[in-house]
Amino acid sequence: MSRNILIVDDEEDVRTIAKLGLEMDTGWNVLTAYSGREALNIAANSKLDVILLDMMMPDLDGPATLQQLKANPTTRLIPVIY
Repeated sequence: MSRNILIVDDEEDVRTIAKLGLEMDTGWNVLTAYSGREALNIAANSKLDVILLDMMMPDLDGPATLQQLKANPTTRLIPVIY
């Protein structure tokens, strides 16, 4: 069974490298988001197994994104790794 992971980082190169590594070594389906706001939208509309979340992002940083994820009944049980 394939797992779904969301990588959230405002730096494109970090998203790209993490995505390539996870797809090659694990076979996971990797989604990416460039901002906390985009991550909230993807998380609410996708079945995710885990979220890899950057701490420092413009607009909505990691802690604020995590707070909103945990406040939403649809996304609150998704494990998040900083």
